[in-house]
Amino acid sequence: MNKNEILEMLDGKIGRLERARALLSDGEPAKRRGRPKGSTNKQTSPAEIAAKPRPTMSASARERIAAAQRARWAKQKGTAAPKKAAPAKKTAAKQPAKTEKRSVPAKKAAKPAKSSPQKTSAKPQTAAETAATA
Repeated sequence: MNKNEILEMLDGKIGRLERARALLSDGEPAKRRGRPKGSTNKQTSPAEIAAKPRPTMSASARERIAAAQRARWAKQKGTAAPKKAAPAKKTAAKQPAKTEKRSVPAKKAAKPAKSSPQKTSAKPQTAAETAATA
């Protein structure tokens, strides 16, 4: 048997199986899967696209998104993100105002204590330390 004879034999078996299937399914052809033949996608005209209202975004929202993107770029580069003052929020009634955290200045260095009996240090002195300071 050569290749052509095998193909003819397979085609014959396939034809017989298709006819048997048609008889069993009451003569109705099998349903096709997917989009029906002849259907097309709806084409929208540029006028329809332009007439559709676009959602608007507030300027503060755009600024927050831009600042977040700049921070992502800076993080990717490995540098610090540029700091910009946040715009004032209009919806202050909905959210309580946030208080700014103020930095506390560093304490001044303490002056060295004079050896006088009036001042006491926070740490109790031992007998050897009191003898050394006297």
